Amino acid sequence: MEVVDKKVNEYRIFEVSESYFRKNFLKFKEIQDELSSTPISDRLKVLDEMGQVWDSGLKRGEFDGLKESLAKSTGYSENLIDLEFSFVPILLDMDNIRRNLEFSFRSIDGLHKFVEVDEGEYYRYVPSGPVFIISSGNSLIPPLIPTTLSLVTGNMTILKPSLTNYFGVVKVLETLKKVSEKSSVAEKMLKALLVSYYTHDSLTLKFLLGKGEIGVVNFWGGEPARTEVGKLVSENPFHPKFIVNGPLTGVAVIDEESADDEIAWGLAYNIILYDQQLCSSPTSAIFVGSLEKASEFTAKVAEHLDEIGGEYKMLLSEGENIILHGVRRSLQLNGANVFYSKSLENPWTIVVSKENSVLDNIIKYFPQYNIYHRKRFIEILVVDSIEKVFYEIKKLPLREAFKGVDRVQTVGIALSQENLENVLEKLAKTGVYRIVPLADMFMRSAIEPYDGTILASAFTNTIYYRNKKAVDVIL
Repeated sequence: MEVVDKKVNEYRIFEVSESYFRKNFLKFKEIQDELSSTPISDRLKVLDEMGQVWDSGLKRGEFDGLKESLAKSTGYSENLIDLEFSFVPILLDMDNIRRNLEFSFRSIDGLHKFVEVDEGEYYRYVPSGPVFIISSGNSLIPPLIPTTLSLVTGNMTILKPSLTNYFGVVKVLETLKKVSEKSSVAEKMLKALLVSYYTHDSLTLKFLLGKGEIGVVNFWGGEPARTEVGKLVSENPFHPKFIVNGPLTGVAVIDEESADDEIAWGLAYNIILYDQQLCSSPTSAIFVGSLEKASEFTAKVAEHLDEIGGEYKMLLSEGENIILHGVRRSLQLNGANVFYSKSLENPWTIVVSKENSVLDNIIKYFPQYNIYHRKRFIEILVVDSIEKVFYEIKKLPLREAFKGVDRVQTVGIALSQENLENVLEKLAKTGVYRIVPLADMFMRSAIEPYDGTILASAFTNTIYYRNKKAVDVIL
Protein backbone atom coordinates (compact mmCIF):
# COMPACT_ATOMS: atom_id res chain seq x y z
CA MET A 1 0.00 0.00 0.00
CA GLU A 2 1.29 3.46 -0.89
CA VAL A 3 1.46 5.74 2.16
CA VAL A 4 2.60 9.22 3.10
CA ASP A 5 4.76 9.38 6.23
CA LYS A 6 3.81 12.33 8.44
CA LYS A 7 4.65 13.56 11.93
CA VAL A 8 1.52 14.75 13.79
CA ASN A 9 2.23 16.13 17.25
CA GLU A 10 4.41 13.45 18.87
CA TYR A 11 2.96 10.69 16.69
CA ARG A 12 4.25 9.22 13.45
CA ILE A 13 1.23 8.70 11.21
CA PHE A 14 1.00 6.97 7.84
CA GLU A 15 -1.61 8.40 5.50
CA VAL A 16 -2.80 6.23 2.64
CA SER A 17 -1.85 8.10 -0.53
CA GLU A 18 -4.14 9.64 -3.13
CA SER A 19 -2.54 7.52 -5.87
CA TYR A 20 -3.44 4.32 -4.00
CA PHE A 21 -7.11 5.27 -3.99
CA ARG A 22 -7.07 6.31 -7.64
CA LYS A 23 -5.77 2.86 -8.58
CA ASN A 24 -8.06 0.79 -6.34
CA PHE A 25 -11.66 2.04 -6.56
CA LEU A 26 -12.52 -0.72 -9.05
CA LYS A 27 -10.96 -3.28 -6.69
CA PHE A 28 -13.02 -1.84 -3.81
CA LYS A 29 -16.21 -2.61 -5.75
CA GLU A 30 -15.05 -6.17 -6.30
CA ILE A 31 -14.33 -6.56 -2.59
CA GLN A 32 -17.86 -5.34 -1.79
CA ASP A 33 -19.43 -7.74 -4.28
CA GLU A 34 -17.54 -10.65 -2.78
CA LEU A 35 -18.30 -9.76 0.84
CA SER A 36 -21.98 -8.95 0.27
CA SER A 37 -22.48 -12.38 -1.32
CA THR A 38 -21.53 -14.19 1.91
CA PRO A 39 -24.31 -15.22 4.31
CA ILE A 40 -25.08 -12.52 6.85
CA SER A 41 -24.90 -15.11 9.64
CA ASP A 42 -21.23 -15.69 8.79
CA ARG A 43 -20.47 -11.96 8.93
CA LEU A 44 -22.16 -11.68 12.31
CA LYS A 45 -20.13 -14.61 13.60
CA VAL A 46 -16.88 -12.85 12.62
CA LEU A 47 -17.80 -9.75 14.62
CA ASP A 48 -18.74 -11.89 17.59
CA GLU A 49 -15.37 -13.66 17.45
CA MET A 50 -13.65 -10.27 17.34
CA GLY A 51 -15.40 -9.38 20.59
CA GLN A 52 -14.27 -12.64 22.16
CA VAL A 53 -10.65 -12.02 21.12
CA TRP A 54 -10.81 -8.53 22.65
CA ASP A 55 -12.38 -9.82 25.85
CA SER A 56 -9.67 -12.47 26.24
CA GLY A 57 -6.92 -9.91 25.75
CA LEU A 58 -8.60 -7.56 28.21
CA LYS A 59 -8.70 -10.25 30.89
CA ARG A 60 -5.02 -11.02 30.31
CA GLY A 61 -4.08 -7.37 30.76
CA GLU A 62 -2.80 -6.98 27.19
CA PHE A 63 -4.22 -3.48 26.88
CA ASP A 64 -2.96 -1.93 30.13
CA GLY A 65 -0.35 0.13 28.29
CA LEU A 66 -2.94 1.28 25.77
CA LYS A 67 -5.25 2.27 28.62
CA GLU A 68 -2.59 4.56 30.05
CA SER A 69 -1.86 6.05 26.63
CA LEU A 70 -5.55 6.76 25.89
CA ALA A 71 -6.03 8.31 29.33
CA LYS A 72 -3.24 10.71 28.45
CA SER A 73 -4.45 11.56 24.93
CA THR A 74 -8.16 11.89 25.78
CA GLY A 75 -7.85 13.43 29.25
CA TYR A 76 -10.23 10.80 30.66
CA SER A 77 -9.41 8.81 33.77
CA GLU A 78 -8.06 5.27 33.42
CA ASN A 79 -11.21 3.99 35.15
CA LEU A 80 -13.28 5.45 32.31
CA ILE A 81 -11.03 3.89 29.68
CA ASP A 82 -11.51 0.59 31.54
CA LEU A 83 -15.27 1.05 31.22
CA GLU A 84 -14.95 1.78 27.49
CA PHE A 85 -12.85 -1.33 26.96
CA SER A 86 -15.55 -3.41 28.67
CA PHE A 87 -18.17 -2.07 26.20
CA VAL A 88 -16.31 -3.39 23.13
CA PRO A 89 -17.47 -7.06 23.39
CA ILE A 90 -21.03 -5.82 23.93
CA LEU A 91 -20.82 -3.68 20.80
CA LEU A 92 -19.48 -6.62 18.75
CA ASP A 93 -21.90 -9.19 20.17
CA MET A 94 -23.62 -10.94 17.26
CA ASP A 95 -27.03 -10.98 18.94
CA ASN A 96 -26.92 -7.21 19.52
CA ILE A 97 -25.89 -6.51 15.92
CA ARG A 98 -28.48 -8.97 14.62
CA ARG A 99 -31.21 -7.11 16.53
CA ASN A 100 -30.04 -3.83 15.00
CA LEU A 101 -30.21 -5.33 11.51
CA GLU A 102 -33.60 -6.94 12.11
CA PHE A 103 -35.06 -3.55 13.02
CA SER A 104 -33.29 -1.91 10.04
CA PHE A 105 -34.46 -4.24 7.25
CA ARG A 106 -37.57 -6.22 6.30
CA SER A 107 -35.39 -9.35 6.28
CA ILE A 108 -31.67 -9.45 7.03
CA ASP A 109 -31.27 -12.31 4.54
CA GLY A 110 -31.77 -9.60 1.94
CA LEU A 111 -28.19 -8.55 2.73
CA HIS A 112 -26.90 -11.50 0.67
CA LYS A 113 -29.81 -12.57 -1.59
CA PHE A 114 -33.20 -11.47 -2.93
CA VAL A 115 -35.96 -12.13 -0.40
CA GLU A 116 -39.68 -12.14 -1.10
CA VAL A 117 -41.43 -9.38 0.84
CA ASP A 118 -44.81 -9.80 -0.84
CA GLU A 119 -46.15 -12.20 -3.43
CA GLY A 120 -43.95 -11.89 -6.49
CA GLU A 121 -42.00 -8.92 -5.08
CA TYR A 122 -38.47 -9.05 -3.71
CA TYR A 123 -35.91 -6.87 -1.93
CA ARG A 124 -32.13 -7.12 -2.04
CA TYR A 125 -29.98 -4.81 0.08
CA VAL A 126 -26.66 -4.03 -1.61
CA PRO A 127 -23.79 -1.96 -0.22
CA SER A 128 -23.87 1.77 -0.98
CA GLY A 129 -20.14 2.09 -0.41
CA PRO A 130 -17.32 2.53 -0.30
CA VAL A 131 -18.29 4.19 2.97
CA PHE A 132 -15.94 6.89 4.26
CA ILE A 133 -16.35 7.47 8.02
CA ILE A 134 -14.84 10.58 9.63
CA SER A 135 -15.23 9.91 13.34
CA SER A 136 -15.06 12.00 16.49
CA GLY A 137 -12.55 11.71 19.30
CA ASN A 138 -14.76 12.08 22.38
CA SER A 139 -15.04 8.33 22.93
CA LEU A 140 -13.65 5.00 21.70
CA ILE A 141 -17.09 3.50 20.98
CA PRO A 142 -18.66 5.95 18.44
CA PRO A 143 -16.08 5.25 15.69
CA LEU A 144 -16.67 1.51 16.08
CA ILE A 145 -20.46 1.76 15.69
CA PRO A 146 -20.63 2.94 12.04
CA THR A 147 -17.53 0.91 11.14
CA THR A 148 -19.14 -2.29 12.40
CA LEU A 149 -22.46 -1.59 10.65
CA SER A 150 -20.72 -0.65 7.42
CA LEU A 151 -18.68 -3.86 7.37
CA VAL A 152 -21.54 -6.16 8.33
CA THR A 153 -23.69 -4.70 5.53
CA GLY A 154 -20.93 -5.60 3.06
CA ASN A 155 -19.30 -2.24 2.39
CA MET A 156 -15.72 -1.36 1.63
CA THR A 157 -15.11 0.78 4.72
CA ILE A 158 -12.59 3.61 5.01
CA LEU A 159 -12.28 4.91 8.57
CA LYS A 160 -10.56 8.10 9.66
CA PRO A 161 -10.40 8.05 13.48
CA SER A 162 -9.57 11.09 15.56
CA LEU A 163 -5.95 11.40 16.63
CA THR A 164 -6.98 11.25 20.31
CA ASN A 165 -8.41 7.72 20.06
CA TYR A 166 -6.64 6.51 16.90
CA PHE A 167 -4.52 3.81 18.56
CA GLY A 168 -7.44 2.50 20.62
CA VAL A 169 -9.66 2.14 17.55
CA VAL A 170 -6.86 0.44 15.62
CA LYS A 171 -6.20 -2.00 18.46
CA VAL A 172 -9.86 -3.05 18.57
CA LEU A 173 -10.04 -3.53 14.81
CA GLU A 174 -6.80 -5.54 14.82
CA THR A 175 -8.86 -8.36 16.32
CA LEU A 176 -10.30 -8.83 12.81
CA LYS A 177 -6.82 -9.76 11.59
CA LYS A 178 -6.57 -12.48 14.24
CA VAL A 179 -9.99 -13.90 13.36
CA SER A 180 -9.12 -13.83 9.63
CA GLU A 181 -6.36 -16.39 10.21
CA LYS A 182 -9.04 -19.06 10.63
CA SER A 183 -12.01 -17.62 8.72
CA SER A 184 -12.37 -16.89 5.00
CA VAL A 185 -15.28 -14.52 5.66
CA ALA A 186 -13.19 -12.61 8.19
CA GLU A 187 -10.45 -12.41 5.56
CA LYS A 188 -12.93 -10.81 3.16
CA MET A 189 -14.02 -8.35 5.86
CA LEU A 190 -10.38 -7.52 6.58
CA LYS A 191 -9.84 -6.69 2.90
CA ALA A 192 -12.89 -4.42 3.10
CA LEU A 193 -11.47 -2.33 5.97
CA LEU A 194 -8.97 0.50 5.60
CA VAL A 195 -8.08 2.62 8.64
CA SER A 196 -5.93 5.71 8.19
CA TYR A 197 -5.52 9.13 9.78
CA TYR A 198 -5.55 12.24 7.59
CA THR A 199 -4.49 15.71 8.67
CA HIS A 200 -6.97 18.53 8.02
CA ASP A 201 -4.88 19.79 5.09
CA SER A 202 -4.34 16.33 3.59
CA LEU A 203 -4.56 16.21 -0.21
CA THR A 204 -5.78 12.61 0.05
CA LEU A 205 -8.65 13.69 2.33
CA LYS A 206 -9.69 16.45 -0.08
CA PHE A 207 -9.50 14.02 -2.99
CA LEU A 208 -11.63 11.37 -1.27
CA LEU A 209 -14.32 13.86 -0.30
CA GLY A 210 -14.37 15.93 -3.48
CA LYS A 211 -13.44 13.50 -6.25
CA GLY A 212 -13.27 9.97 -4.87
CA GLU A 213 -15.64 7.25 -6.05
CA ILE A 214 -17.29 7.11 -2.63
CA GLY A 215 -20.87 6.03 -2.00
CA VAL A 216 -21.39 7.37 1.52
CA VAL A 217 -19.64 9.93 3.72
CA ASN A 218 -20.54 9.60 7.40
CA PHE A 219 -19.24 12.61 9.36
CA TRP A 220 -19.24 12.78 13.16
CA GLY A 221 -18.48 16.21 14.61
CA GLY A 222 -19.20 19.92 14.44
CA GLU A 223 -18.07 23.20 12.91
CA PRO A 224 -16.08 24.34 11.05
CA ALA A 225 -15.12 20.86 9.82
CA ARG A 226 -18.72 19.90 9.01
CA THR A 227 -19.18 22.79 6.58
CA GLU A 228 -15.80 22.23 4.96
CA VAL A 229 -16.48 18.51 4.50
CA GLY A 230 -20.01 19.17 3.26
CA LYS A 231 -18.77 21.62 0.63
CA LEU A 232 -16.29 19.09 -0.76
CA VAL A 233 -18.88 16.30 -0.78
CA SER A 234 -21.36 18.53 -2.65
CA GLU A 235 -18.78 18.96 -5.42
CA ASN A 236 -18.08 15.22 -5.75
CA PRO A 237 -19.18 14.02 -9.23
CA PHE A 238 -20.18 10.63 -7.77
CA HIS A 239 -22.74 12.32 -5.47
CA PRO A 240 -22.19 10.29 -2.27
CA LYS A 241 -24.78 10.30 0.49
CA PHE A 242 -23.75 12.71 3.26
CA ILE A 243 -24.77 11.57 6.74
CA VAL A 244 -23.96 13.90 9.64
CA ASN A 245 -23.97 12.90 13.31
CA GLY A 246 -23.68 15.86 15.67
CA PRO A 247 -23.06 18.28 17.23
CA LEU A 248 -25.78 17.58 19.81
CA THR A 249 -26.26 17.49 23.57
CA GLY A 250 -28.48 16.14 26.36
CA VAL A 251 -30.94 17.59 28.86
CA ALA A 252 -32.15 16.00 32.09
CA VAL A 253 -35.79 16.62 33.09
CA ILE A 254 -36.81 15.93 36.71
CA ASP A 255 -39.92 16.69 38.74
CA GLU A 256 -40.41 16.91 42.52
CA GLU A 257 -42.17 13.57 42.73
CA SER A 258 -39.22 11.73 41.19
CA ALA A 259 -36.30 13.64 42.69
CA ASP A 260 -35.05 10.90 45.00
CA ASP A 261 -31.54 9.72 45.84
CA GLU A 262 -31.46 7.16 43.03
CA ILE A 263 -32.20 9.83 40.42
CA ALA A 264 -29.62 12.13 41.99
CA TRP A 265 -27.04 9.36 41.62
CA GLY A 266 -28.03 8.82 37.98
CA LEU A 267 -27.63 12.49 37.12
CA ALA A 268 -24.25 12.64 38.86
CA TYR A 269 -23.04 9.50 37.07
CA ASN A 270 -23.98 10.83 33.64
CA ILE A 271 -22.27 14.16 34.41
CA ILE A 272 -19.03 12.41 35.37
CA LEU A 273 -18.94 9.90 32.50
CA TYR A 274 -16.89 11.28 29.59
CA ASP A 275 -16.89 14.68 31.37
CA GLN A 276 -20.10 15.52 29.46
CA GLN A 277 -18.46 15.24 26.04
CA LEU A 278 -20.95 12.75 24.58
CA CYS A 279 -23.87 13.95 22.46
CA SER A 280 -26.11 12.29 25.05
CA SER A 281 -24.45 13.85 28.12
CA PRO A 282 -26.66 16.05 30.31
CA THR A 283 -25.20 19.55 29.98
CA SER A 284 -28.38 21.19 31.28
CA ALA A 285 -31.20 20.13 33.59
CA ILE A 286 -34.77 21.28 34.10
CA PHE A 287 -36.43 20.79 37.48
CA VAL A 288 -40.23 21.05 37.61
CA GLY A 289 -41.18 22.19 41.10
CA SER A 290 -40.13 24.57 43.87
CA LEU A 291 -36.73 26.14 44.38
CA GLU A 292 -36.60 24.56 47.85
CA LYS A 293 -37.09 21.03 46.51
CA ALA A 294 -34.62 21.67 43.72
CA SER A 295 -31.98 22.75 46.21
CA GLU A 296 -32.58 19.62 48.29
CA PHE A 297 -32.19 17.49 45.18
CA THR A 298 -29.03 19.36 44.17
CA ALA A 299 -27.46 18.64 47.55
CA LYS A 300 -27.97 14.92 46.89
CA VAL A 301 -26.44 15.23 43.42
CA ALA A 302 -23.46 17.02 44.96
CA GLU A 303 -22.84 14.16 47.37
CA HIS A 304 -22.82 11.65 44.53
CA LEU A 305 -20.58 13.85 42.38
CA ASP A 306 -18.04 13.79 45.21
CA GLU A 307 -18.31 10.03 45.49
CA ILE A 308 -18.29 9.11 41.79
CA GLY A 309 -15.93 11.85 40.68
CA GLY A 310 -13.38 10.64 43.17
CA GLU A 311 -13.21 7.38 41.22
CA TYR A 312 -12.98 9.13 37.83
CA LYS A 313 -10.44 11.87 38.45
CA MET A 314 -10.12 14.89 36.15
CA LEU A 315 -7.36 17.47 36.32
CA LEU A 316 -7.68 21.01 34.94
CA SER A 317 -4.77 23.18 33.88
CA GLU A 318 -3.91 26.28 35.89
CA GLY A 319 -5.57 28.46 33.26
CA GLU A 320 -8.73 26.34 33.26
CA ASN A 321 -8.93 26.55 37.05
CA ILE A 322 -8.65 30.34 36.93
CA ILE A 323 -11.50 30.56 34.43
CA LEU A 324 -13.64 28.15 36.46
CA HIS A 325 -13.21 30.20 39.65
CA GLY A 326 -14.10 33.36 37.72
CA VAL A 327 -17.25 31.74 36.33
CA ARG A 328 -18.36 30.50 39.75
CA ARG A 329 -17.83 33.93 41.30
CA SER A 330 -19.72 35.71 38.52
CA LEU A 331 -22.63 33.27 38.82
CA GLN A 332 -22.89 33.95 42.54
CA LEU A 333 -22.79 37.72 41.99
CA ASN A 334 -25.64 37.32 39.49
CA GLY A 335 -27.86 35.65 42.09
CA ALA A 336 -27.38 31.97 41.29
CA ASN A 337 -27.10 29.33 43.99
CA VAL A 338 -23.77 27.65 43.23
CA PHE A 339 -22.66 24.26 44.57
CA TYR A 340 -19.10 23.21 43.83
CA SER A 341 -16.28 20.88 44.78
CA LYS A 342 -13.08 22.05 46.42
CA SER A 343 -11.19 19.05 45.03
CA LEU A 344 -8.68 19.83 42.28
CA GLU A 345 -9.05 16.25 41.00
CA ASN A 346 -12.84 16.42 40.75
CA PRO A 347 -13.83 20.05 39.99
CA TRP A 348 -17.60 19.74 39.55
CA THR A 349 -20.02 22.69 39.62
CA ILE A 350 -23.83 22.86 39.88
CA VAL A 351 -25.74 26.10 39.34
CA VAL A 352 -29.38 26.40 40.44
CA SER A 353 -31.37 29.16 38.69
CA LYS A 354 -35.02 30.10 38.95
CA GLU A 355 -37.00 30.47 35.68
CA ASN A 356 -34.19 32.20 33.74
CA SER A 357 -30.67 30.96 33.10
CA VAL A 358 -27.99 32.87 35.00
CA LEU A 359 -25.32 31.15 32.90
CA ASP A 360 -26.57 32.98 29.82
CA ASN A 361 -25.98 36.29 31.59
CA ILE A 362 -22.31 35.69 32.29
CA ILE A 363 -21.12 33.51 29.40
CA LYS A 364 -20.44 36.56 27.22
CA TYR A 365 -17.71 37.54 29.68
CA PHE A 366 -16.22 34.04 29.51
CA PRO A 367 -16.58 33.05 25.82
CA GLN A 368 -13.85 30.43 26.22
CA TYR A 369 -16.07 28.60 28.75
CA ASN A 370 -18.25 27.12 25.99
CA ILE A 371 -20.07 23.78 26.08
CA TYR A 372 -16.97 21.91 24.94
CA HIS A 373 -14.90 23.31 27.81
CA ARG A 374 -17.57 23.08 30.51
CA LYS A 375 -16.77 19.75 32.13
CA ARG A 376 -18.57 18.42 35.21
CA PHE A 377 -20.67 21.58 35.09
CA ILE A 378 -24.44 21.77 34.93
CA GLU A 379 -27.09 24.41 35.45
CA ILE A 380 -30.39 23.20 36.92
CA LEU A 381 -33.16 25.50 35.78
CA VAL A 382 -36.18 25.48 38.11
CA VAL A 383 -39.59 25.97 36.46
CA ASP A 384 -43.07 25.85 37.94
CA SER A 385 -44.90 23.92 35.20
CA ILE A 386 -44.25 20.99 32.91
CA GLU A 387 -45.26 23.06 29.87
CA LYS A 388 -42.15 25.21 30.24
CA VAL A 389 -39.94 22.16 29.62
CA PHE A 390 -40.76 22.17 25.89
CA TYR A 391 -39.92 25.85 25.55
CA GLU A 392 -36.56 25.43 27.25
CA ILE A 393 -35.59 22.42 25.12
CA LYS A 394 -36.53 24.18 21.89
CA LYS A 395 -34.59 27.34 22.69
CA LEU A 396 -31.46 25.65 24.07
CA PRO A 397 -29.56 25.59 20.72
CA LEU A 398 -30.23 29.33 20.37
CA ARG A 399 -28.67 30.19 23.72
CA GLU A 400 -25.22 31.77 23.81
CA ALA A 401 -24.09 29.21 26.39
CA PHE A 402 -24.80 26.38 23.89
CA LYS A 403 -23.39 27.97 20.78
CA GLY A 404 -22.29 25.34 18.26
CA VAL A 405 -24.95 22.77 19.23
CA ASP A 406 -27.55 21.90 16.59
CA ARG A 407 -30.22 20.62 18.93
CA VAL A 408 -30.94 18.44 21.94
CA GLN A 409 -30.24 14.81 21.08
CA THR A 410 -31.19 13.10 24.35
CA VAL A 411 -33.77 13.91 27.00
CA GLY A 412 -33.17 11.94 30.18
CA ILE A 413 -36.43 11.83 32.09
CA ALA A 414 -37.26 11.25 35.74
CA LEU A 415 -40.95 12.14 35.90
CA SER A 416 -44.09 10.97 37.62
CA GLN A 417 -46.37 8.83 35.47
CA GLU A 418 -48.86 11.67 35.11
CA ASN A 419 -46.22 14.15 33.95
CA LEU A 420 -44.66 11.56 31.63
CA GLU A 421 -48.01 10.90 29.94
CA ASN A 422 -48.49 14.64 29.50
CA VAL A 423 -45.09 15.31 27.94
CA LEU A 424 -44.10 12.30 25.84
CA GLU A 425 -45.89 13.23 22.60
CA LYS A 426 -44.94 16.90 22.94
CA LEU A 427 -41.29 16.05 23.59
CA ALA A 428 -41.23 14.05 20.36
CA LYS A 429 -42.17 17.22 18.48
CA THR A 430 -39.39 19.41 19.92
CA GLY A 431 -36.80 17.95 17.54
CA VAL A 432 -35.08 15.62 20.01
CA TYR A 433 -33.88 12.19 18.91
CA ARG A 434 -33.90 10.15 22.12
CA ILE A 435 -36.12 10.06 25.23
CA VAL A 436 -34.69 7.68 27.82
CA PRO A 437 -34.48 7.13 31.57
CA LEU A 438 -32.18 9.69 33.15
CA ALA A 439 -30.15 7.02 34.95
CA ASP A 440 -28.48 5.68 31.78
CA MET A 441 -28.63 8.47 29.22
CA PHE A 442 -25.24 7.34 27.92
CA MET A 443 -26.36 3.78 27.09
CA ARG A 444 -27.82 2.75 23.74
CA SER A 445 -30.15 -0.13 22.94
CA ALA A 446 -29.10 -2.40 20.08
CA ILE A 447 -32.07 -1.24 18.00
CA GLU A 448 -31.70 2.52 18.45
CA PRO A 449 -31.36 4.80 15.42
CA TYR A 450 -28.45 7.26 15.44
CA ASP A 451 -29.65 10.86 15.53
CA GLY A 452 -32.82 9.90 13.69
CA THR A 453 -31.03 7.79 11.06
CA ILE A 454 -31.07 4.01 10.69
CA LEU A 455 -27.35 3.72 9.86
CA ALA A 456 -27.38 0.13 8.59
CA SER A 457 -30.13 1.03 6.15
CA ALA A 458 -28.36 4.25 5.13
CA PHE A 459 -25.25 2.25 4.22
CA THR A 460 -27.22 0.16 1.68
CA ASN A 461 -29.45 0.58 -1.38
CA THR A 462 -32.66 -1.40 -1.63
CA ILE A 463 -32.99 -3.17 -4.98
CA TYR A 464 -36.54 -4.09 -5.96
CA TYR A 465 -37.33 -7.12 -8.14
CA ARG A 466 -40.79 -8.19 -9.40
CA ASN A 467 -41.40 -11.42 -11.35
CA LYS A 468 -44.95 -10.69 -12.48
CA LYS A 469 -46.74 -7.80 -14.17
CA ALA A 470 -47.58 -4.85 -11.95
CA VAL A 471 -51.28 -5.19 -12.73
CA ASP A 472 -51.21 -8.76 -11.38
CA VAL A 473 -49.51 -7.55 -8.19
CA ILE A 474 -52.02 -4.73 -7.68
CA LEU A 475 -54.99 -7.00 -8.29
